[in-house]
Amino acid sequence: MPLTASSSPVLAAGASHGDVLRRKIALANGRMRLALERFWTQADVAARYPELLFHIHCVVRATVPAMEAARCEAEARAGSDPVAHAVESYIARHIPEELHHDDWLLDDLEVLGVPRAEVLRRVPSQAAAALVGNVYYYALHAHPVAWMGYAAVTEGHPPSADYLRAVIERTGLPRDAFRTYLKHAQLDPHHSREMYAALDAMPLTAEQTALLGVVAFRTMQNLAVLFEDLTAAPRQSPA
Repeated sequence: MPLTASSSPVLAAGASHGDVLRRKIALANGRMRLALERFWTQADVAARYPELLFHIHCVVRATVPAMEAARCEAEARAGSDPVAHAVESYIARHIPEELHHDDWLLDDLEVLGVPRAEVLRRVPSQAAAALVGNVYYYALHAHPVAWMGYAAVTEGHPPSADYLRAVIERTGLPRDAFRTYLKHAQLDPHHSREMYAALDAMPLTAEQTALLGVVAFRTMQNLAVLFEDLTAAPRQSPA
């Protein structure tokens, strides 16, 4: 059930845009949280971890292109749209921070014995295409502020470094195969704070506030599907 302006959670008067979005995510993230928990706690997670990295690589390789598409759309609207102007400025600053993260994942997969060429030759997953395709569509055909709803989910819920260390110990997998996850455990909380600060400074309309909720909801649902599929699928090599 997509969130709309009329279904926004009731908050105290004067709540910031970030407060509203955080509240929507907190109310609607149950399926995603359960899917993540089931994946990371299954007995054979070590055998399934390379396949997870493949799917995450499919998503991350599209991050900068999706941001650039949203930035270009925001730039085109910026002359008459103050929110688009603010979005363009934020994304332009943030793009350099997201460069080469897909290469980090290829490095991690190589630690697990999966050659880069084999990962890149494989057709990207449908779950990844749905996840990133959703924000592409809304950024280009509704408003580029949609990117912020996507980032609120994808950068707002990283596993903590302590949690990852426990997974490494439990599975016996090489720590170097978790370098990307461990880096994001440090980077994503900072990126999330920056994103919410930028969002709070924007003069959002009711329609734009509703759009953020819709994109965040669909992002959570698509992430849930990705992890549910990984948990249910027969074990396989990502090569």
